Amino acid sequence: DWTPGTPAANRLKGSYHWMNERAVSVISLPLLATAFIYGSNPINDMLMGIVLPVQVYMTFDQVLTDYFHARRWPMLSRVLKFSLVAMAGLAMFGAWRINTTDVGLTNYCSRLWNANKKKTEKTEKTE
Repeated sequence: DWTPGTPAANRLKGSYHWMNERAVSVISLPLLATAFIYGSNPINDMLMGIVLPVQVYMTFDQVLTDYFHARRWPMLSRVLKFSLVAMAGLAMFGAWRINTTDVGLTNYCSRLWNANKKKTEKTEKTE
């Protein structure tokens, strides 16, 4: 029966990881509040396009680390980590495209949020 050995403990890595997660969370709160209160702003939209995918990446990276550990599932862990990096990169690229060639993240989310309301209003007017 083969059991993998435990790696050497590294307290600094865990504390830095925890501090980075908290810092990203603290940074995202004023960005979302600013977008909610003041509406669209190009600088705020660009910062949200960076911070929100990083926060999602860090959260899912921790989930993968906890539940798909590399010592137990070496190949699956590598595939999932690569997929996570690719998706985070695509999310940042998509946010950049929305911010530079379209209306910005705040207006885009507002349009998505209100799309069903506008559709309902149009059908009520026609009836």
